[in-house]
Amino acid sequence: MGMAASQARLLSITARLSNNEMEQQSLAYSKQRLSDNSEQINDAYLDALAKTKYQVLTGYNGSEATYADLSYNQLTSFNSVAAGKQYLVTDNTGKVLVSSAIATAFKNTNGDFNRFLRDMGYTQADIDVTKHEKSEAAVHDAWDRYLVSVGKSINDYDSQHILGFDYTAFSSDSFDGYVTYDTAYATDEHGTTPLYKDSNGYYRQRHLLEAREYSTTVNGITTSTIEVGYFHGDSDADGNTDWHEVTDVDYNTETGLFTYTNLDGELVDTKALYADPDDNLVSESPRNYLDINGVSEGGIQYDIYEAKKALNYEGTTTAQRELFDYATAITEAYYNNTVSATTQTLKYDSGMVNYYKNIFNEMRAKGYTTVQDETNLKETDWFVKQLKAGKLQLSYYSSVEKSFVGTSLDSDESIAEKEDSSAMVIAEQVYQNAMDKIESQDKQFDLQLNKLESEHSALSTEYDAVKGIIKKNVEKSFNVFNA
Repeated sequence: MGMAASQARLLSITARLSNNEMEQQSLAYSKQRLSDNSEQINDAYLDALAKTKYQVLTGYNGSEATYADLSYNQLTSFNSVAAGKQYLVTDNTGKVLVSSAIATAFKNTNGDFNRFLRDMGYTQADIDVTKHEKSEAAVHDAWDRYLVSVGKSINDYDSQHILGFDYTAFSSDSFDGYVTYDTAYATDEHGTTPLYKDSNGYYRQRHLLEAREYSTTVNGITTSTIEVGYFHGDSDADGNTDWHEVTDVDYNTETGLFTYTNLDGELVDTKALYADPDDNLVSESPRNYLDINGVSEGGIQYDIYEAKKALNYEGTTTAQRELFDYATAITEAYYNNTVSATTQTLKYDSGMVNYYKNIFNEMRAKGYTTVQDETNLKETDWFVKQLKAGKLQLSYYSSVEKSFVGTSLDSDESIAEKEDSSAMVIAEQVYQNAMDKIESQDKQFDLQLNKLESEHSALSTEYDAVKGIIKKNVEKSFNVFNA
């Protein structure tokens, strides 16, 4: 091999050795980066294994508790939490957070719970309208309880007996009218007087006669007198009412009987006697019913005028309003099934009625709000984030307190922070895939490094050989020139 060729070969080998060493160094850096990536992936995996999420207790499968991921919909839906616990969510101003459907129903029904319930597909009417007598008794009982709560009575409402089961104030739309009660008054020579009504008809008010003894003293002489009459009128502050004397009735203190002349002109003795406050007509019956044509016993001609009045709400408390709404609901149900037909089918479910009643009462008392994107109501992360930020608050209905009581994520017994098993499975899959990829790349780098090591060894051997040849050529040339 000539000197020039040897030199060229040596330079070529040197360049290849240098390139080989650079490739080995680059692969070494790549292996280091793989190691760094492996540490990051491992750290992420460990974080995922430690990740938790909030869940709510939904029930029990035998003795094992079952949970569902916490979201607004899951927490506040009917009967979605174990033991039927009802939750309410409010914003930081106290307004109740509700779905757009509930908000629309509340807005459209103008504070009327029965209409609100109707829009949600339910009714609180729990009577069997096919059983008329029981239905009528239930309606009377419901109105009696409401009227008593506002200091009135079903038998004495503005001097009228109410609810004759011949309603006329309803329109074709359910609950679009008012419950009515029957009124009537009669006119005769004494003027106008209100009438009372029961199942037998109309009658004028009668009062039970009493016999009272009083004494008078004139010129030192005391005389005892028996007077017959009745108390009539509103009570004063001392509980006293006006005394009305009846002069055509006698009383026997020995027998305890009243004596009066009946319509046939006969003297009659009776233990109980009643008087009409307008004309003092007396009778052994507490109710002298008037004929609808206007003729009563005694020959007195009456003109009877019937009318109907709306039975409006007069209470001030939530309990009074609930009694009124319930009475209205069962009256409407009875009316629609006995007088006219309704095409709307509403469901009665006591649980759903109470569920919506609790929400409705809170909306009426505190106001309400909604969210622009209702998909958030299904999302766990959004709901938990809003609660932790204090933008939303939790409460649950207490059957003991009869109201909603505040609670929180970390203090509520039905809410638990548990391992996120689904996130762990995903993280493990991601970790395994990433580590498999790193391991595959690392093996490829090792193969390339081994190849480069072999090539480097061969080049080094060739480099030494060419370098030796060049040295011998130089020595030989030096000896020739010295000779």
